[in-house]
Amino acid sequence: MAEFVKKTALGGYKPVAGGPRDTECTHVILTLGEYDGLKREISSAQQAAKNAEYNADKKIHQIQSEAQSRITDAEKKIAKNTAEWEKKLAAEQQESALQRELNANLLRITKERANAERGLKPKKEHNGYVVLTSVEKESRYKDSFGHPRTITLWETAMETPYTVDFEAEQVRSLLQELFQEDEDERWPICRIGITGNYPGKYADMIQDKEWREDYEKYNVMLERWLRANYRRGYWELVFLHTKPLSVVPPDMRAGRG
Repeated sequence: MAEFVKKTALGGYKPVAGGPRDTECTHVILTLGEYDGLKREISSAQQAAKNAEYNADKKIHQIQSEAQSRITDAEKKIAKNTAEWEKKLAAEQQESALQRELNANLLRITKERANAERGLKPKKEHNGYVVLTSVEKESRYKDSFGHPRTITLWETAMETPYTVDFEAEQVRSLLQELFQEDEDERWPICRIGITGNYPGKYADMIQDKEWREDYEKYNVMLERWLRANYRRGYWELVFLHTKPLSVVPPDMRAGRG
């Protein structure tokens, strides 16, 4: 059995009465068997700690390997799905481009037929729009203080190249071509003197900070609406603008193709 002792001045050892809690205890004397047993316990504990560390590392590596495997599988699936979607997208883009080309060809043919029917020349190059009427129109509005004001605007009606067989929203969308710049960076509508485009009311424009200082420099197209002329068989674009038209070219005057 272990003895709890203190070292004496003469180099020997003397048992202490209080055991391991005695403040004078400095050494523990073990039998050889106790010493060997303690060594075995320490060695066993050290081995258990190593085994636990090894098993923990093994588990971590296993988890990392499984996670990486799942990531790799997910990446492969994503890559496969991406490739499939890219293939579908490319096919749809090709189909869309083909459809746009077909639509453009159909619209070109439609315009040419409409131009030929109305005697507009040259039928292949004419944009298909002709001015029907342009008249002064008194318009009332309220200024930024809410005071009533009066302004003289102009109301112009143009025949479009689109027959009443087109739906209104189709025509409304197609009318954007009037503001598409040509090779000279000019809009087709500029040929009759329209140089600005504000799709709203006059009162809104003069209060718009981006327009109120510069609008007088331009002949601005404002409100616009569609009118179906079933007698003629064509849609008409009617719009208000801030200044009179310039001299309308002969080929854009109704009945002067």
